[in-house]
Amino acid sequence: MKNQLERIVELKQLIVAAGYHPAQINDIVRESIGDTSLGMITHEQSCRLIETLEYYCEFAKRCQKSKL
Repeated sequence: MKNQLERIVELKQLIVAAGYHPAQINDIVRESIGDTSLGMITHEQSCRLIETLEYYCEFAKRCQKSKL
C-alpha cells in the first residue's frame, strides 16, 4: 500500500506540473474515491485513484503536445 500512496503523490505532482490547479486535483480525487482521506483508502480505492490520475497525466501530455 505504501508504494501505491507514493505513486498517488507522484502523479498528483505531475498533474500540478502540467498546469492543473491543486483544487482541480482535489476535485478529481474526490470524484474518484469520495471524501476518504488518502491515509484511509482501501486497496481498491487506491487502484482506482491511480488509474484516474494516470488518465489525467496522459491527457495533460496530449494537450501539451497539441500546443506545440
